[in-house]
Amino acid sequence: MLNRRHLLKNIAAGTGACSLTPLLMQFESQALAAKTGVMPKRFVFVIRSNGVLTNEILPEGVEYIKERPHAQEIKGSADVPLAGKKLPSGMAALEPFKDKVTLIQGLSGRMMSGSHEAGFGALGAYNGKRSPREETIDWALAKHLGGVVPHIGFTMEAVGKSVTYPNLSASGPRKPLPYYADPMLAYTDLFGTIATGGKAKASMDIERNILDFMTRDVKQFQQGLSPSEKEKMNHYLHGFETLQERQKKLRSMNAQLKAAAPELKDHFTSEIEMERLKAHFDLAASSLIAGLTNVCSIRCEHLGMRLSGLGLGTRTVHGLGHMIENGNDGNTGDAFEGEAANYGEFKVREVIMNSHMEMIAGLWNKLKAVPEGDGSMADNTVVIYFSDHGDRHHSPFYLWPMTVLGDMNGTFNSGRYIQYPGHKLRGNQTMGNFYLSLLHAAGDQRKTFGQPDLESPEYINQETPLEAWMA
Repeated sequence: MLNRRHLLKNIAAGTGACSLTPLLMQFESQALAAKTGVMPKRFVFVIRSNGVLTNEILPEGVEYIKERPHAQEIKGSADVPLAGKKLPSGMAALEPFKDKVTLIQGLSGRMMSGSHEAGFGALGAYNGKRSPREETIDWALAKHLGGVVPHIGFTMEAVGKSVTYPNLSASGPRKPLPYYADPMLAYTDLFGTIATGGKAKASMDIERNILDFMTRDVKQFQQGLSPSEKEKMNHYLHGFETLQERQKKLRSMNAQLKAAAPELKDHFTSEIEMERLKAHFDLAASSLIAGLTNVCSIRCEHLGMRLSGLGLGTRTVHGLGHMIENGNDGNTGDAFEGEAANYGEFKVREVIMNSHMEMIAGLWNKLKAVPEGDGSMADNTVVIYFSDHGDRHHSPFYLWPMTVLGDMNGTFNSGRYIQYPGHKLRGNQTMGNFYLSLLHAAGDQRKTFGQPDLESPEYINQETPLEAWMA
C-alpha cells in the first residue's frame, strides 16, 4: 500500500511543489482500489433555470414520441444508440464524448410543486420549494461517499460575493446546504492553506486564530450553564470543532492541493456572470482532483440573473424564459444587439445551453487527464445536467429531461437516448427512480428516495432504479 501523503510530501521537499502534477493524484485511488476493490465514485450536478425542453436533448434523426393513448400498454418508449447520430446543436461540446452520454426523456416529478422552480424538491424528489423536508440527492451521495468536504456547492447568486443558501440542497429537514457565490472566497476556503503570503495567507491565519479562540471560549462558557443550555451550546461547539478539523485536514493535504489548485485568472474576480461561472467549474474540477470532495453541485443561473458574456443584452433569465412560452421578451431588458438581434427564442436557448456544455466538457477533459486505475478519473465520475423546473419555464412537473455524462466505469449503459412512457402510463419512471439509480451506483442500496408520486398507479414501481439504464 502506498502512503500517498508521505510520498507527495517527500517529492515536494525534494523537487519543489511547482513540479507536482495531477498525475500524482492516481496514487490515492490506486491504494483505495487495492484495499477495497472499487474505485472512488464522484458526482457533479449542474442545475439550470427555465427548464430543459424535450427537443433540446433530441438527437438528430430521433423523433420525440408525444402520443401515448393507452395507459395499460407500454407506449411512448424508446431506446436508441447514439452511435452514428449527431447530438443537438446546443450540446455540440459533448460530441467527442458521445459514447459516455445518456439522454433521458419522460421522467416525471409530480411529487414536487412550485412556481418557476421546485426548490429543494428538484434534488430531493419531494414537495419542498421553500423549506427542505428531507435530504437531497447530492447530500445523500456525499454522506455515503465521504470526503474532507463531503459536498461543495457553487452558485450564481443575486446576493453578491458570499456564501449563500439557495433553495436547492439540504442535509435534512430544515437544514439547507451552503453554496459559494464568490469564486475567490471558495478558492481561499478550499485552497487557501497553500498560500505562502499576501492577503490569502493572512486571511487563513486570522480564521484559524478566531476558530481557536471561539472553541476555547465556548468550552469555558459551558461550565456555568444548566444541562439544557449546555446542550444548545454543544451545537455551536460542534460547528467550530468541525471547521477546525477541516482546516487541519486541508493543511495536511498541502502537496496535493498545490498540484490540483486552479490557476487564478481574471475570471475569478470578473463582473461578467459567465466568466465567474467558468471559475466555479474550475474550482469544482480542482476539488475533485485534489480529493477534497466526491460530490459537487453547480447552480448555473437564477431567475434574476443577467447572462452577461453571451451577447444576449440585458434581459434576465426570467425574461428569457418568457420568450419561449409567451412569444415575447417578458417585458424586461433591451433588444438584442449585433448578431443576437436575429436570434429567435430557440436560438437564444441554444446559446445558453452551449455555454453550459462547453464548461461541462472542460471539466470532463480535466478529469480525463488524471490517470486512475486502468483509466482516468472521468471513468468513475458522472455529470448530471438538468433544470430545477423540469421541461419548461412554467412546468407542471410531468416531464424532466436529463442529460448524463459518464458511465461510472460501466455501471450505466451510456451512449443512448432513452424515452420512458409518460406520467401514469405503464413503464413510466419518476425522478425518485432516477435518483435511486445514482444511489445504487454509489453503493447505497436503499429502496426509496424522496416522496412517492401519489398520483401514479400502483403498477408503476417507484422503488427501483432505472433498469434500462443500469448495466
